[in-house]
Amino acid sequence: MDLSPILPDHFQLIEHCVGENAIQISLLATQTVGRCPDCQRPANKVHSFYQRTLTDLPICGKSVSLRIHLRKFFCRNDQCARKIFAQTAPAYFSPYARRLNRAQQPLQTIALQTGARPAARICALIGQPVSHSTLLRISHRTPVQNQTTPTRLGVDDFAFRKGRRYGTILIDLDRHQPIDVLPDREGKTLEAWLREHPGIELVTRDRSSVYANAITTACPNAIQVADRWHLLANLSEVVERFLDTQRDTINQSILATLPATDISTTTLPLSEEQLPPSLTWHNDLSKLMVTTQVDCTSKSYERYQKVKQLQAEGHGIRAIARHLGFARNTVKRYWHQGFVPRQTPKRSNLYLYEGYLRKRWLEGQTNVKELLAELKAFGYNGSYTILANFLSAYPPLEVEPDLPPARKANSYSSRQIDRLLNQPPAKWSADEEAFLTHLLSEHESIRQVHDLSEQFRQLMKEKSAKGLAKWCEDAEKVSAYAGFVRGLRQDYGAVEQAFIS
Repeated sequence: MDLSPILPDHFQLIEHCVGENAIQISLLATQTVGRCPDCQRPANKVHSFYQRTLTDLPICGKSVSLRIHLRKFFCRNDQCARKIFAQTAPAYFSPYARRLNRAQQPLQTIALQTGARPAARICALIGQPVSHSTLLRISHRTPVQNQTTPTRLGVDDFAFRKGRRYGTILIDLDRHQPIDVLPDREGKTLEAWLREHPGIELVTRDRSSVYANAITTACPNAIQVADRWHLLANLSEVVERFLDTQRDTINQSILATLPATDISTTTLPLSEEQLPPSLTWHNDLSKLMVTTQVDCTSKSYERYQKVKQLQAEGHGIRAIARHLGFARNTVKRYWHQGFVPRQTPKRSNLYLYEGYLRKRWLEGQTNVKELLAELKAFGYNGSYTILANFLSAYPPLEVEPDLPPARKANSYSSRQIDRLLNQPPAKWSADEEAFLTHLLSEHESIRQVHDLSEQFRQLMKEKSAKGLAKWCEDAEKVSAYAGFVRGLRQDYGAVEQAFIS
């Protein structure tokens, strides 16, 4: 097999060995004259030979290793401090390198494009196994290209380690390329960089006052533009925080738009009259309060009677508590009470779902575990025991219905709702459309917040700075937007530029 076409020039093939996964090739340098690296004089007197092993590009999935025999020469210049030097071939490999330049370049490109660990996995697949540590060293040795100072600069922070250490990245907006990374996000660091790179005419940034003050100090004539992405991200945060306060309202809309379960039997196994009276008397479920008292349970009554009986027989509090196994405070409370204790039921968020539970019970679903799973989808966070106790007053079924599985309710987070509302209605599914239509039509406060969000996005899309002032006047009347509008006005010049440029 003739390997000369793929071998480096000025090297003679001595031998080669093809293994199962690797190819080893021995080469001898054909140049008999070397040049001293210090005095640059040619030399041809050979001192000795030495061998270097370098990795080349793989062939047909097999790794290639080159064993290159090179000469060491005597420097015949008496005035040169170097007496012996080694033969080199800088066109093909660098001093102390372990692979040829042509094998190094693909590794460098892959590492810079993907990162060290992903690059190590890719290199193993293409027949160039290398560790991620080596790839990191290759990346760090890559020379940085000289960057010209851009006229339009983007400034943003990023995390070296999220929650621990942050830096500042600078972007050339004309070439869409990063040009520098600052070690922190302090204003003084950015200000010093801007002073060293004059000529910047426009800077985009977030609404951080630290960056704003640094840019104003170092580049007073530069136009500052609030980054549109950050503005829209801040707007979404406002909407999400507001929706977080409306969870009861959102759950009501989910319940209202949940399709009824189809029952295969011709008649329902229970009637409304057979269920206990509803405990939900208020239309405003968020202000629900139970104001009546109900008799204590039979268990509490029995305990009360036992304590009173032993008290009448002349036993003391300690003796009664020890005999019955009750807590002393419980016995003491019953000791001083001259009537059967009555209890006021505690407020429970189960009352928010009572209408749904009654409907499902009438439909024949009496499995507490299944009902708990359905309520969990609506946001209920109570336990199985609480639900079982709540349903203990409901009558059992006399006829077992043929129930299909209940349709699982969609659970929407505040972020999901905001994302859906920002999509065209044509992209909504049938369930999403029913839920969002009910949410916006039945709850004015949510509709008002959504409408203002849509107006802001439309103004930015149309680049209408004239409408921004009117929008701020309308939005500050809504408490959810008060802080957002206040922040816009503090940085109004940069925000206005975002609606123009």
